[in-house]
Amino acid sequence: MSSPFPGMDPYFEDNKIWSGFHHFLADELAAQLNPLIGPKYYADVEVRTVGNDINLTARHTTYPDTGVFRPTLPERQPMSGSGMALATISDAPVQRAVLIGGYTKMRSVRVYVAGTDRLVTSIEILSPFNKRRGEGIETYRRKRERLLQSPVHLVELDLLRGGTRPGYEVIEPPLDTDYILLVNRSQDDERRISEIWPVGLNEALPSLPIPLLSPDPDAVVDLGLALQNIYTRAGYDWRINYQNPVPPPALRSKMAEWLSENLPKIGTLK
Repeated sequence: MSSPFPGMDPYFEDNKIWSGFHHFLADELAAQLNPLIGPKYYADVEVRTVGNDINLTARHTTYPDTGVFRPTLPERQPMSGSGMALATISDAPVQRAVLIGGYTKMRSVRVYVAGTDRLVTSIEILSPFNKRRGEGIETYRRKRERLLQSPVHLVELDLLRGGTRPGYEVIEPPLDTDYILLVNRSQDDERRISEIWPVGLNEALPSLPIPLLSPDPDAVVDLGLALQNIYTRAGYDWRINYQNPVPPPALRSKMAEWLSENLPKIGTLK
């Protein structure tokens, strides 16, 4: 079985699915690349761990609407055997349960020169953390800037409709699309141009060039085939319930209309 969508399946963006999909995609890209680029180059999956935010939930003590409550204390503090006074302990006015922050594993695919391990191309698969306002997107933008200032090609796969897109060249002017694929080649001069593929929910994913060292030609990865293989390997055919609404964010009106007209079996739109 394959996904009922022609390209990226928005149900992969569900929180319960995304982490595994992210893992499978990195492995699939490396598996496609190695037979194409060896033995001069090799592709490997880089795993980096980042901490999630720590959240606190408060459980507040409830008091009567009126009146004053005072704890009753004895006139004299009793003495312990050691001669120390035994204090009366009252409940703290606020109690908070601490949820220990977890960790997220970020994966990218990197192409190296065999033998020297020189980094040639970094394929960044954006995650919700990379697109989260605040620490997440700022951390990724710093990494992105370092790559763009280095002699390394950058390939960026943004297969998430939600969050803030990190690349300024895709923000202004904004692109009215669902997913963005980007290839930025290292140049001898300071100018770097991003080649951009905007992809709608109703479109197939293209084959994407992966730049190597000059004069070697680009390797080409088939993103559509990668997603088909992942769909089978991960068992999404029986794991995803397409009768549920499409995971957030809300579909663009154009895509909501397309989905309701062309894929009525997918489920209800909200």
